[in-house]
Amino acid sequence: MARPIPETPDLDLRKKSKRDVEVYSNESNKSIFDISDRFSNNTGKNFVIGTFSGWMAGMSVVKIGRIAAFGLGGSVILLHFASELGYINVNWERIKESAGQSQAWLDWFFRFVKQNSCYSVGFVGGFCFGIAST
Repeated sequence: MARPIPETPDLDLRKKSKRDVEVYSNESNKSIFDISDRFSNNTGKNFVIGTFSGWMAGMSVVKIGRIAAFGLGGSVILLHFASELGYINVNWERIKESAGQSQAWLDWFFRFVKQNSCYSVGFVGGFCFGIAST
């Protein structure tokens, strides 16, 4: 014997109160990007956003990783041979100046991770999940 069909809520907005009309109309106007507004605090929102962005980054790394590794490895080998044969001269002073700026970027990165630990943990977890899921 079949189960009875469950009752569905009446979605005719003419029979609803003003508050119900606002709730239903606001729900239908939200886009997929507003899914994080369902969380009441920033911790949950940051965790979900971090996880989702990490997952997408992990999937993209897997998809383009082989091509990027081949291109990067090949260009390093070609640049090394060109340098050895004298076609390219390396300006080591300019490299030292650029390397000095990397410490400021690294400090900014660690400060961001400490201030947004929930987002960072979500991103790392999502990144690992994205790599494992493809």
